[in-house]
Amino acid sequence: MKNYVNWAILAPGRIANSMAAAMNGIKDGKLKTFDGSKIRLNAVASRNLERAQNFAKKWNFEKAYGSYEELYNDPEVDAVYIANPHAFHMDSVLGCLNGGKHVLCEKPAGCSRDQLDKMTSLARENKLFFMEAMWTAFNPTIAEIRREIAAGTIGQIQNIDSRFCNRNPYDPDDRNYDPRQAGGALLDLGIYNIYFAMMIADFSPITAESSAVRMLKGVDAWNSVNLTFENGIVTSFQDAMDLPSAVPTHDAVIYGSKGYITVENFFCSQKADVHVYKNIWGGDSEVVRQIREPFAVNGYEYELAHATEFILSGKTESDVHTFKKSEALIDMMDAMRKDWNFKYPWEA
Repeated sequence: MKNYVNWAILAPGRIANSMAAAMNGIKDGKLKTFDGSKIRLNAVASRNLERAQNFAKKWNFEKAYGSYEELYNDPEVDAVYIANPHAFHMDSVLGCLNGGKHVLCEKPAGCSRDQLDKMTSLARENKLFFMEAMWTAFNPTIAEIRREIAAGTIGQIQNIDSRFCNRNPYDPDDRNYDPRQAGGALLDLGIYNIYFAMMIADFSPITAESSAVRMLKGVDAWNSVNLTFENGIVTSFQDAMDLPSAVPTHDAVIYGSKGYITVENFFCSQKADVHVYKNIWGGDSEVVRQIREPFAVNGYEYELAHATEFILSGKTESDVHTFKKSEALIDMMDAMRKDWNFKYPWEA
């Protein structure tokens, strides 16, 4: 049995650069808890050969392909990180799985539950590892936050408030504003707010949902959402592509009965502060712990190391970001889109 995984990247865009940096960082020994020799940089595939070649040269991959089909058929490739726009994930995942490749697919893996089910079904059938690349699930800062919550430091969790608002003015050529590419704030940004809340609420079922949306050129540009979990926790969040927030745009606050936790850049956090109330009115508090967990590389290394270990051990499903969690996540987003009467062109 091999003691390494030949990794490939499909679609060498912006996010793929981040994953390639993580791959190289791991190989260089920056993640001290993982043996970098378990990862080999085998191939890159793009619809444009020159683009693939440039990416491969930049990030030390052995081969470059000018089509995805060549990657699917390469017997040396063990696993593929898929980083193309949301609308094309399903075809790429199925192509890789049919080619005998393990898959780590950038979130959201599917644009709907129906798409996700096709992927997980084929992965099970072919006995291959498949995971939605939800890097937040492997974030060391959030792991420490959950330990503080489990220890009862801030008491019983009551509310989770978060914002993920970017200033990205309308551009008809931007994939985020293209409904044919499953553009919109929900799948690109809001998915993080939902998943973060699910993690803090210990994946309790969601019993109530209300939301508002502002549509722009066929996509959801701004959302305001309230969710209630079965365990009584409530989350409120906003996500927007073209609306700067009045507060820091990527932060979250977790409120408990005894205190609260502020989380900077909650979806990729390296910093959080644990506050405990000094009196029953909560008007004054003190910081009892400063959580500081700087990334070994850039944050992508943790999900990559996890996937690599599971592939080498012959496992086909993560025990951290499971199929069930991916299903709960896309089910929630499907329900919200249904409330908004928002369909992608291929669903009409």
